[in-house]
Amino acid sequence: LVTRMDDPLGYAVGNWLEVEECINIMTVGMDEDSKIETDDSLSKDLVDVTLALAGQMLVQGGKAETLRQGVVMAREHLLNGKAWQKFRDMVKAQGGDVSCIDHPEKYPRAKFSAQVISPRTGYISSIDSMEIGLVGVLLGAGRKTVEEPVDFSAGIRFRKKAGAFVRRGGVLAEAYIGHDGVLENYAVQRVLEAFRVSDVEVGDLPLLITNFVTKNGVEEFDQSTLADN
Repeated sequence: LVTRMDDPLGYAVGNWLEVEECINIMTVGMDEDSKIETDDSLSKDLVDVTLALAGQMLVQGGKAETLRQGVVMAREHLLNGKAWQKFRDMVKAQGGDVSCIDHPEKYPRAKFSAQVISPRTGYISSIDSMEIGLVGVLLGAGRKTVEEPVDFSAGIRFRKKAGAFVRRGGVLAEAYIGHDGVLENYAVQRVLEAFRVSDVEVGDLPLLITNFVTKNGVEEFDQSTLADN
């Protein structure tokens, strides 16, 4: 699949934050008390790409005849809880603490956090994915060399995505880190600068998945493949 990568997928950047987002996606409609307070629509792009990839894996594994059929099967297992149960099984098989998966609030949180506040009212036209990734490394969610430690609780959580309307003083994102050395003075400013805010309504965003690469070449991706009916 050929996808555009100019905006981050989903609402989370960082190891545990991304796991937590996946838990929220897989448990939608199940135990709402365990979900963090985040707009589920912020995960739609992540869900669409994942369904398309899962659908193609089902085709290659001989479980589905077409990509459309594979997407339907993947979505069904996401909604009926089977994907969630298989995820729990995988965590358990690898010696992970399943209680943190069942109750994400138990997982250790970052010691410090700061909100990224919009200085103006407008529409978010884009978010610089590269800059967000670099700030994630700065916060400790990634590393520059193999010797550097990774802070599993560090990262960024978006409260607004491209296309959304934001008021002056509204929260664009939150940054998390285990130490406060770079948070207020540097990282938050860089996250803010990654957001592009326009006075004009953005309208429809460019297609998320544009092409499908097969053994016969590059084809245009059929957008109806992801229709949920």
